[in-house]
Amino acid sequence: MGLILGSGSTKPQYPYDMWYGVQGDFTSKDYKLTRVGNLDLHRTLPIQKKLRRFVENADGSVKYYLHQNDSRKKDSGAKATIDSTDGNVMLEKPDYYGRFEVEGTKWLYAISEYPLPGFVKMTRKTCSPWCATIDRDTNTAVSGCWLQWDGSGELLRDEEGILKMLDNAARYRGGSGSNSAWDGTYHSMLGMPRTSISKAGARPYCKNGTHLGVYRVYTEIAWLQRIEYASLHCQDTYNETLTADGFRQGGLGSGPAVDGSQWDTWGGYNPFVPCGVTATLGNNTGRIAYVIKGWTGGDKTVYVTSYRGLEAPFEYLWLLADDVLIRHIPDKEGGRSIAYLCEDPTKFTSHSDNATTVPDGYTEMCDLPRSSGWILHFAISSNGICFPDAIGGSSNQGACDYLWHPGSDASGWWGLLLSASADYGAGAGWGYASAANRSSYSHAYSGFRLCRF
Repeated sequence: MGLILGSGSTKPQYPYDMWYGVQGDFTSKDYKLTRVGNLDLHRTLPIQKKLRRFVENADGSVKYYLHQNDSRKKDSGAKATIDSTDGNVMLEKPDYYGRFEVEGTKWLYAISEYPLPGFVKMTRKTCSPWCATIDRDTNTAVSGCWLQWDGSGELLRDEEGILKMLDNAARYRGGSGSNSAWDGTYHSMLGMPRTSISKAGARPYCKNGTHLGVYRVYTEIAWLQRIEYASLHCQDTYNETLTADGFRQGGLGSGPAVDGSQWDTWGGYNPFVPCGVTATLGNNTGRIAYVIKGWTGGDKTVYVTSYRGLEAPFEYLWLLADDVLIRHIPDKEGGRSIAYLCEDPTKFTSHSDNATTVPDGYTEMCDLPRSSGWILHFAISSNGICFPDAIGGSSNQGACDYLWHPGSDASGWWGLLLSASADYGAGAGWGYASAANRSSYSHAYSGFRLCRF
């Protein structure tokens, strides 16, 4: 089977035409990709449409799916309980099949609902639709939403514009978890993501089979968005209108972007968008306007993106990834930066910074570029896992995202941060990667998503 599956003057017959994907060129800086395969599937997007939010049982099985157009309701239309007391709110990425191919300078990534020849099964995975927090009563990492809405669908606020949270929200204080003096103020951490915690610090709170090894599911959802929009530029202008041919166009726009110094003044870089702001969008892609009270110069409105149920996928909080480690070897010892991936959550580790051995369960994937810069393209595995392997792009060329590298003298084991924070601007995105922080990294603007697979 050649690179362009089913290309030519004769249309392949079922089932070989039941795939769709995108084609790019390693030598091109154009972020726009070419739709290939069955173009009707590019219009109907059967795999992307299976991304959906649900409330899980303690073992991770589905208790009930949430409504397509409103996550405050069950799929049946009845009222749902999404404050985590009925179970974690999660996002399901379905089973499907994928294939990556290279021919000359061209590459192609294809997906299908069917096990076509040469396609690899992409197994079902679930993750929290927003960053997780910690139940302070049970010391358990959870995913939920503690917001309330008025009868017109607007967030419920008091006369000063402060959010009115559910009565149990104090159990789920985000930020460092100890900002109780802020409760009931404009920078309250009630119902916010838990931050200021390292991978090793968060790991013990992940119970009953959950974990924070988000890289694989995050990357797989990223590819679903890239295929849907035929673009590597996820921050391209948001446009709800389809093309004349019935395809998605543009991108998701920027995240809830803010000025960094103003963010620091507001609340020391702590979270400013509570979990579940996009509940009213359900599983649909869209943007919700959210007003931050007490901002420098007055109230500030930001826009919170959701891609098919994944809230604020980039440009809000740095994202910890417990399934990836980076080993930097300084120039004087050979000069390599190697990405390692672990698929077994029981073996996730932060590893000793100066260890000389590879930790159990971590497999070498590829070499990263040896300096910081705009990512030109990715090294992509047969199952769609990708890491930056060349720089030379820009904010609107190549992959349109940025790679941070600690420098040619860096040595030992480091972590990987994804997404980038709200003050990072054009460099943020699905492909953003910072290999410049140790695994012990924690900060007020770094959080984690709860995962299960």
